[in-house]
Amino acid sequence: MDRFSARRGTALFLIVCGGIAAAGPLTAQEEAAPRRLLPGREWLPSLHAGPRDPVTKAELVLVTDSPSLMGDGVEAELALGVTLPLWVVAGNSLGSSLVVGVEGGVFARFGLQLTERELVNSDWVFAVPIVWRRGDHWLRLRYFHTSSHLGDEYARRFELPGFNFARDAVELLGYARVLRIAAGYAGTRWAYTVHPEESGRWVARGGVQLGDPDSSGFLLPFGSVDVELDEDNDWSPRWHVKAGAWISDIGGRRAIRLNLGFLTGPTPLGQFRGARTTQFSLGIEANL
Repeated sequence: MDRFSARRGTALFLIVCGGIAAAGPLTAQEEAAPRRLLPGREWLPSLHAGPRDPVTKAELVLVTDSPSLMGDGVEAELALGVTLPLWVVAGNSLGSSLVVGVEGGVFARFGLQLTERELVNSDWVFAVPIVWRRGDHWLRLRYFHTSSHLGDEYARRFELPGFNFARDAVELLGYARVLRIAAGYAGTRWAYTVHPEESGRWVARGGVQLGDPDSSGFLLPFGSVDVELDEDNDWSPRWHVKAGAWISDIGGRRAIRLNLGFLTGPTPLGQFRGARTTQFSLGIEANL
């Protein structure tokens, strides 16, 4: 399959999954006896921070240390991401279950430094998570694939060919809620296939999330800190900090949030791996 066909197939997957995920929450009867197939979005957890976790978002990004030849300035990042639980393997409640699903996302970075709004980089992710939940804690084993592609406009402007960036990996991550308003997580990922072939294979990740998921009210504040250390970047940490508020329940769950972000360290843009960046962001996100 060529690169265009693979990207088109992933885009179709995201659209189809988005339609299924938007079908609506479980009814009270379904909560008592959950559907085993396609049980509902809430059956798979997600993290607040992390620049390449599947999420749908629109962000304005102020880059003060640019990894690209566009230079410092304001950029935009748009993403379409979907998380779709497929099968409740065991358990009859969210707090005691084993669930298999799929995740996918595409992250497009546009340079706004020039009159032309040029696509600089696009990162694609696809994952198959298996999540074991006990109360407010969970353990996730996940197949993880990512690839990155240089924007055509950017490549033509600077006469750059880009390169083959891809990873196929296995990831294990654990999450524990230690207080009503605080949780921590940590995990590792090992890539069994990497391109370029001399790339590092190990990634370590950890973080803290703040916020009370059981609070009521129109706006629910949250904060999060995520740190990732990649062998491919000589274990230099990338810090990603987010703070903002969830908007009131929509369809029975909080799915949309407004946030401010700060990222520093190795860039998450795959085509610029190894380059450092510092950026501030303002955006709106939706967990579909």
